[in-house]
Amino acid sequence: MSDSTERASVDRRRQGRLGLVLIVLGIGAILWGVFHILESVPKPEQLDFAHRTTDFQARSAVHDSFFGGFARALAGLVLALVGGRLRSRAGSAS
Repeated sequence: MSDSTERASVDRRRQGRLGLVLIVLGIGAILWGVFHILESVPKPEQLDFAHRTTDFQARSAVHDSFFGGFARALAGLVLALVGGRLRSRAGSAS
């Protein structure tokens, strides 16, 4: 095997690993966005009927936190797509 072929093989493996890391980070960022929105829902001080939160309170909290969660999830989607593109390119170059 020539030196240039061996170098290209190493570069493809490195590109494939980087793509996998970006996919994992992207999925983590998507989950971060989802949990950001879920954590915004107010928790009642006691779990009984008298201390429940109203639908309006829950909707208002989710609407207020939606942009932050959406931005995190969108950034994660972009990372995952770029990682998939890198892995695809590394696999097709062999």
